[in-house]
Amino acid sequence: MATVIDITGKIKNEQKFIVYNGKNYKVDDSKNTIIKVFSIIDGANGASIDMIDKVLEELLGKEAVKDFDGFAYDDYLVPFFAAMACVQNKSYEEVEQSFRKQS
Repeated sequence: MATVIDITGKIKNEQKFIVYNGKNYKVDDSKNTIIKVFSIIDGANGASIDMIDKVLEELLGKEAVKDFDGFAYDDYLVPFFAAMACVQNKSYEEVEQSFRKQS
C-alpha cells in the first residue's frame, strides 16, 4: 500500500510586502531568490552598501533600490532589515539586532 501525505494545507505561498510612504514593495521570497541572496551575503566581506544594494535588488527589485537611493546609511538599512525580516519570518527588531551584532 502506498503512503500519501497531503502537504496542500501546509504550503502558505503568501505574498509579503514592505510599505514606505503608501507604496507597496513586494518581497520576492522564492527559493531561487533566497539562494541568490544568501550567496551575496556569504560572499560579502561584512556589511557593505554594495552588498545591501544587491540584496535589496534581488528581494525588492531595481525600482525599490532607486526609490531608497537617497537615504542616509542608517535609513537605508531600514528597508534591508524589513525585507530580510519578511524572508526569514522574523520580526524587524530581531533582524536589526542580529545584523548590528555581526557588524
